[in-house]
Amino acid sequence: MAEKEVQATTHTKTHNVRFYNLTPRSIQSMAYNNLWHKLALSRDDGSIEIWDMQHASYLERVIPKSPGQSVEGMAWAAERLFSVGLTGELVEWDLQLLKPRRQQYATGNAVWCIDVNSTGTVLAIGTEEGYINIFDVDNDEMQYKQLFDKQEGRVLCCKFDRTGEFLVTGSMGAIRIWDAKSGHALHKITLGYTEKKKEVIVWSIQVLSDFTIISGDSRGQVTVWDGKMATQVESHQVLKADVLTVVVNEEESLLMCSGIEPIIRIYAKTKIKRDETECYCWVKFLQRSVHDHDVKCLISAGERIFSGGMDGYLGISSATKLSSTIAKYGPFLKKPCAVASPGSRLLLLRYTNYLEIWRLGSTDGRPPLVGEAPEEPHVDAQKPHKSKQKTKETERKVYALSNAPEKLLEFKSHHEESITCANISPDGQWLCYSTQKTIRFFRFVPAVPDKHDTQLARIHGLPKQFTVASHLIFSSDSTRLFLVQPSTRQIHVFSIVNDGSTDLDFVETIETSKHIKDIINHFIVSECGTYIVAAGTDRTIAVWSIFKGKHFKHHLNMPRYTAITTALAIETKNTPRLVAAFSDGKIIEYDLEEMCFTCSEREYFVDNAETHCVTNILLDSRNSNNIILHNDAYLYVLEKVSVSKSENGEVVEANKAGKKLKHIVSDSKVCGLRLKFKKSYEHLISLCWLSTDELVAVGVNPVTLIEQLPDVFKQKKYGVS
Repeated sequence: MAEKEVQATTHTKTHNVRFYNLTPRSIQSMAYNNLWHKLALSRDDGSIEIWDMQHASYLERVIPKSPGQSVEGMAWAAERLFSVGLTGELVEWDLQLLKPRRQQYATGNAVWCIDVNSTGTVLAIGTEEGYINIFDVDNDEMQYKQLFDKQEGRVLCCKFDRTGEFLVTGSMGAIRIWDAKSGHALHKITLGYTEKKKEVIVWSIQVLSDFTIISGDSRGQVTVWDGKMATQVESHQVLKADVLTVVVNEEESLLMCSGIEPIIRIYAKTKIKRDETECYCWVKFLQRSVHDHDVKCLISAGERIFSGGMDGYLGISSATKLSSTIAKYGPFLKKPCAVASPGSRLLLLRYTNYLEIWRLGSTDGRPPLVGEAPEEPHVDAQKPHKSKQKTKETERKVYALSNAPEKLLEFKSHHEESITCANISPDGQWLCYSTQKTIRFFRFVPAVPDKHDTQLARIHGLPKQFTVASHLIFSSDSTRLFLVQPSTRQIHVFSIVNDGSTDLDFVETIETSKHIKDIINHFIVSECGTYIVAAGTDRTIAVWSIFKGKHFKHHLNMPRYTAITTALAIETKNTPRLVAAFSDGKIIEYDLEEMCFTCSEREYFVDNAETHCVTNILLDSRNSNNIILHNDAYLYVLEKVSVSKSENGEVVEANKAGKKLKHIVSDSKVCGLRLKFKKSYEHLISLCWLSTDELVAVGVNPVTLIEQLPDVFKQKKYGVS
């Protein structure tokens, strides 16, 4: 951990935490819903993530892993999500309760692949023992319908044609074309053997509207077949090893493939004239280097390619030559996954099934040792950033640690279940975490040198309203605990009576179902404890406030915006104001008393707003005009500025370089924002206040993720032995 200090009239120290060592979780499969712009991806631990892809990619909800759960394939049927895995079950998921809605075992043990016909009414799955099971999923049902003839070997991939009358499957050494009504195989295409005399494995299948079949296999070849005649049309040696995934775009003009060799190759359907005849062939068009390890799945969505594989990164790249932008999203947990305890200078780090509590380091103001390269400074809360000249006021220094950070506690959840949320009280005395099945409340006593070790005591006899939670928040004075119940979306409020017996008393329940119709995605409580704000995945933001000094009453619902809310912050020191960020780059400030917008701005100052949304917002208690926010790649300090309209209705404001920045503000009373400071990061996971002049920045070093992965596919390069 490095600690930096900004020398200025008012300075800010920043603790840079680099000991949050997550384990990379590879992406096993993906499915995209074009209608709702939702991407579902499964990881090797059995968890499923739902990403909102309408604007910048945002992790909307997570279905935690469960013991023995495996997800090898997924498919959308309208707004319904289905998955299959090695347990041999077909599962339909409840995307509000984040647990199975229906489950049914298939014939043939482990299930390797799944596909839904174009109308979303029939679903096919292929199994380990060579059975193909057909299910009717029309009218919100999941009924077993038919079993195809048994084939030799496991069914590794399957795909309906556009009409739904035929099903094409790939397996060891063969491609089969099935009649979907009778369940009999019409054609069997034999692929033969590799150079090492092993059967060719067909890993991926695509079927075009003219019944052309495209396959990717273990030889590294992509082969095009005439599905009507069951004959080969053309073949391409795309990779030097297995082609694990093949997709085509909606217009069927581009073919994308990848696999063991981590390169995404793109082929274009091109008309070629030979002698006096014309024909269409697939010709090399582009290639993208997005990942460092095996690519297991590809999705084509418009001009974007979604990719995932062994390294656990979700990659987004362009399928056209007009843009070469590549965005990557690491295998990180849904935020918040790091919480600071200001009163005791502790930091809680959440992992998939265990927690760590660290005591942060401190400095006595000494410079680092000679030879240590100081990192680029962090945040200046008052002074504008000057890139060309550095005065004594704006000079930023790196200080050595007099006391190193210390891990006080590491403990696993009950039965090692996936932890959905966890929190530590600001005074550091209380710890709470929840899984989908259990919730635990503890008294925590940090270790004191030469006196006692770290102590953790579970509290029993809790109120019946103290149930599993999706969000847990302590009040700033550590006297109250707020809990969001995921199934009912109720907010339960508890009072912590610290009189030696450690009673947790139930205070009240806040009903949210009238105001939020979907999962509560963000939940914050003001520092004064007067306001509660909750944002749902249905684009609603609801606010509750203390009524007559006793109980919470619904205060207002913010005007619903078209993009999903990605971050919230509230400040009540001067006037109660709510700041929110959305996935399209828009940032607003709302006065909760006057019930009006006081600041509205959109994406002109954020370099990567189209790919990375704002994931966290902090407000500066020393300067109400400052808004600190960050995403995965950048930290920004923004400053509110008054703006004036030009004759054509545009708002014009001059920045420091003298350039005029244009943006639209609907109300002349609404302020704009300007960029005050920017710093790049590789992976900035969390940023929170430790005191009025101290920040804690938690980052993940991508090198630590790569080091935990197996060796990548090795190949000789020209001039290297």
